[in-house]
Amino acid sequence: MAQAIALAEQVDLSRDKNPRVGAVVVSATGEVLGSGAHLGSGTDHAEVVALAQAGEFARGATVYSTLEPCAGTGKRPPCVQALIDAGVARVVFGQCDPNVEMSGGAKLLADAGIEIISEVTSDECTALNPSWTFANEQGRPWVIWKTATTLDGFVAAVDGTSKWITGDESREFVQRIRSTVGAIVTGTGTVLADDPHLTVRAFPADQQPLRVVMGNRSIPDDANVLKAGVQTLQTSDDIGEVISQLWQEHSIHRVLVEAGSGLSTSLWRAGLVDEVYWFQAPVIAGDGIKALADIGVQTMGEVLRFSQTDVNRVGLDVVVHFTTRQD
Repeated sequence: MAQAIALAEQVDLSRDKNPRVGAVVVSATGEVLGSGAHLGSGTDHAEVVALAQAGEFARGATVYSTLEPCAGTGKRPPCVQALIDAGVARVVFGQCDPNVEMSGGAKLLADAGIEIISEVTSDECTALNPSWTFANEQGRPWVIWKTATTLDGFVAAVDGTSKWITGDESREFVQRIRSTVGAIVTGTGTVLADDPHLTVRAFPADQQPLRVVMGNRSIPDDANVLKAGVQTLQTSDDIGEVISQLWQEHSIHRVLVEAGSGLSTSLWRAGLVDEVYWFQAPVIAGDGIKALADIGVQTMGEVLRFSQTDVNRVGLDVVVHFTTRQD
């Protein structure tokens, strides 16, 4: 199973609709006959890749997979049938499949007379796909909120200007964060004030995250977020509905929100923030637009506290990184 996990770890599917999966086929004498990893939507699943390497020697063998073999048909046939057809004797897997449309493989394999050993190193296997697992269980994506403020907590000066609070190194850091998500959400206020591109500079147009602009105000036709070649969704729907739709309709399980005070406050009030990157620059504004407004805290006993927090230096700036959900 350790080999299967290592294979899965070599693949980055943080922006893909499918999970990372590794599989290894082992003979009765302990010889590795085949191995493979899933490379993303539309490609063969890990078990199928490993079985193809093993060929006829897979009969009577044991298959180790980091995820319960799928029972449903997507862009590829179910792995369960491939395992049955190959004549394997036993299947050992880590994480039970949280996707209700694909789960049930263990039962089908058992019904076919194949020995099943489940939830082996399940924590390590589940850790391969944290946001994908979260989205399947919660019905919405994992949401990352990023903000950049002065030391006294402002995202913009009194006149609304906000470029640039943080330095070049922090902006490069944000590029790396963007490269791990399937969608970037902002508000019309941010578009009108900053005219951001909301893209990953290293990615071609067809690999960019979906850009989502929320709000009732119109934005210019020549705004950077509307530039041709990169998909942009404009909506005035409720923030909770929009976030859920990104998973349910677009299969996006990891989302970054880069927005002003209004949308950010709505996100926090709705309990939709799962992870935070808070950049602070060594500058003081004295007054301006705050990162957040009223999020429902009235007394010190109600303030939100986060124990698992990392604080790092990025150039002259500081980034505070934490998750809001404790295990």
